[in-house]
Amino acid sequence: MTRNESPAHTLVSKLSAGAICLLGRTLSIHLIGEEYLERAREGGRKVLYAFWHEGLLVATYAFRRQGIQVLVSQHRDGELIARAIERMGYGTIRGSSTRGGTRALFRMAAAGATGDDLGVTVDGPRGPRLQVKPGTLFIAGRSGLPIVPFAVASSKPWVLSSWDRFMVPRPFSRTAIAFEEPLTVPGDAPVEGLEPFRAELQRRLLEARESARRSLEAS
Repeated sequence: MTRNESPAHTLVSKLSAGAICLLGRTLSIHLIGEEYLERAREGGRKVLYAFWHEGLLVATYAFRRQGIQVLVSQHRDGELIARAIERMGYGTIRGSSTRGGTRALFRMAAAGATGDDLGVTVDGPRGPRLQVKPGTLFIAGRSGLPIVPFAVASSKPWVLSSWDRFMVPRPFSRTAIAFEEPLTVPGDAPVEGLEPFRAELQRRLLEARESARRSLEAS
């Protein structure tokens, strides 16, 4: 066990990871706009995956076992999330906009600069929903990684009454992951100059969300 895990924490993290994988194996996952991801990864480049918090469950399953470093809240529920996703092959860096935030952003940027893929829920961990926070742009500029925006939709989701309207696909349902055009943030962009990039990333993420939903409606 790591981090002096209690038997209860170990059990919960194993059950959580197992449940995500079990559900994920029943889903029919359709990828849209893969050419955007391929473009960003040309020459073996690493990338920063950016997505809405509502699609976290599907994204966790779809990108497992790739060694992606993800930003996880330091809130109490973040500890259980971190332990569960580490069992699925992710690395975790702890921090949020309210606790350990600045240090975590620098650590994420350093991980990207030294050769790791990164993953960030751009409106997490507490919202506002569907609003990109500037931390993602800071990480991209400092790390030099292109941002790959994507969004998730499901044909038959349970939608929780949480701040993010978290989606849990029903077993055996159709699910779409839609990528949008990569976005590069100049490394010398000042913090006060990030707003145009933030607005553009938000536009692309909302477009990806619509693309994922339209693909399910059309099929």
